[in-house]
Amino acid sequence: MIGALTLALAVLAQPAARPGFEESHLFRALAIERLEPEIAPQGKRVVFVRVVRYEVFLEHEPFITWPNALHWLTDEDVVRQELLLAPGDVFDADKMQESARNLRELGIFSLVRILPVKAAGPGEIGLLVVTRDLWSLRLESEFQFTDGHVDRLLLQLTERNLAGRNKRASARFDLRPLTLRLGGLYTDRRLLGEQLYLFAKALAVLEREDGSYDGFETELRVARPFYDLGQRWGFDVPMVAEAYTIRQSQAGTILTYDPDPDDADEVAIPRVWDHTFFSVEGLAQHQIGQKWVARFSAGLGFSLLDAEADVPAEHRAAFERDVLPHTFRWIYPVVGASFFANRFKVFKDLAAFAISEDVQLGPSVTFTLRAPLEAFGSSEGALQLAGNAGWTEAWAGDGLVEAAAGAKARFDPNDDTFYDQTLLLRVRGATPRSKAGRLVLRGDWLARRRDTQGSLTTLGGDNGLRGYPSQAFFAFGGSRLRGNVELRTAPYAISFLHVGAATFYDVGTVYTDFDDAQLYQTVGLGLRALMPQFNRVVYRFDVGVPVDGSGFVVRIGAETGQAVPITRSEDQLYEFSVGGLSNQP
Repeated sequence: MIGALTLALAVLAQPAARPGFEESHLFRALAIERLEPEIAPQGKRVVFVRVVRYEVFLEHEPFITWPNALHWLTDEDVVRQELLLAPGDVFDADKMQESARNLRELGIFSLVRILPVKAAGPGEIGLLVVTRDLWSLRLESEFQFTDGHVDRLLLQLTERNLAGRNKRASARFDLRPLTLRLGGLYTDRRLLGEQLYLFAKALAVLEREDGSYDGFETELRVARPFYDLGQRWGFDVPMVAEAYTIRQSQAGTILTYDPDPDDADEVAIPRVWDHTFFSVEGLAQHQIGQKWVARFSAGLGFSLLDAEADVPAEHRAAFERDVLPHTFRWIYPVVGASFFANRFKVFKDLAAFAISEDVQLGPSVTFTLRAPLEAFGSSEGALQLAGNAGWTEAWAGDGLVEAAAGAKARFDPNDDTFYDQTLLLRVRGATPRSKAGRLVLRGDWLARRRDTQGSLTTLGGDNGLRGYPSQAFFAFGGSRLRGNVELRTAPYAISFLHVGAATFYDVGTVYTDFDDAQLYQTVGLGLRALMPQFNRVVYRFDVGVPVDGSGFVVRIGAETGQAVPITRSEDQLYEFSVGGLSNQP
């Protein structure tokens, strides 16, 4: 690690004809503070920490600067409280890098760089911390549309850095094919100035067709997460409460259920039911290790899932058996453990353009066990097992490769059977950067068996098969194979705008019986754009064409974020996971 740092600093100390977005800010900060990089910081004592905070708009860039008066510049102590090195400490390169990761994870900076610099005395160094604020009052958006159909439109008016104190408040408008969610969210990473985390969400669910009230979603979490790898103890108390109508649909059309498909008289019962869910857990957490980190958790939980449908009496039993999810009331102990290598690497031009992206390398394993007990008042005795394992590595410089698996199941001791068996296998990666760009590949297999939750598995333009409509192919309790190959060009900077292009090939299928599976393929072209001063997520525009022999059809899709995610930070944007392994649905 020290050798790599020394080499990086030596390169940085050399003149650069065309420094990148982050490097240009670092050079400017060195000049302003009249500091020089220290290329041999190991073993020396930190005697000062200098923080340079750039505003959103700068005079040397093609922007007007008066809007800075409408933005709260992040307070210096907000930056300093994330640093793991202070005056008097012996320099530690790992702690310096972890400090930079902590600051990037806040999501309020367009750039973060930390650099050892020379100090006056022998055996002494300083630290230069450089940040640049993102515009904090913003109309954030996430959208996905395919071939003229809106899969999702999320608009969120957010103050991401309230009073410059890294507190986030949002008003949300979330349009989905059949519903609209309206409400607010609040996040405080340093509640009362302490190492405490608070998250609160309250959303009303409305029917999209007539705007009538359909239910609610609420979430509350109070925690002391692990702010650094030296912290030994933490806790987590998450709570979720929601009640609304579930409508299983394809491209905005409600799907139906026929209890006897072999009967000539078709019965089409809408796959619609009232859903109620409540869950709360209290977990104590412990962390040990430095090179290899282990985290353990234990606690108690309560969960309730209920589902009711208005179905004709003669078909109710079949509908409850084949469509409605397994309902339960659980009171249970929960234990969990995770292990991962404390190795990280900074990449560029993976998910975004021009900005640093932290990727955890090496192996990781996570396991969770919940055990509802009838003696505690649970409606059933069961074991719920979930876990995942993966390995991520850099290769040939800044190439990336990952293999991961996640699994979950529910064991019913009454009949010695595992239900809701779900397996996710995934491989993906990216070639090193070149003048032509990167080749990105992703393949995953989602397999289901003995599904009792009425799970809808889909594949289409909204989740990796560009060139087909959203949810073009689906199966209840089914499995899915999906693969993507994408050539992403290197970004081209036009003033503050970074743009790139992509060509792609997609292939996949959804099936309940593998012998009946049929592969579907698409090819296409796309554009990517990012303004690093304002956002850390690219916007994409793709044109796809199916390759199935049925004729030439062009489908257009657009979305925030890459169509083919290859980093864990991208995965965390999705609500779907298997055994704790987040993945594109």
